[in-house]
Amino acid sequence: MSQEFTVIPPTTKVYCPKRGEGWTLTGITGIDENASVMFSGVRYTISAKEIVESLLPNFKNRQESNN
Repeated sequence: MSQEFTVIPPTTKVYCPKRGEGWTLTGITGIDENASVMFSGVRYTISAKEIVESLLPNFKNRQESNN
């Protein structure tokens, strides 16, 4: 079973309602990985699935609503 996955580069901006705006410290090459994300100077290890399915769309939606 092959899934297409778009690589997420380091420094990609994300948004979490609890932690605020942040960015990826590491790139993401697969959905089953964990990645480091920086929020307010604190580094978190978060699953790529959560980043792709929640944090990236949150950031895009937030940007669109601010424009």
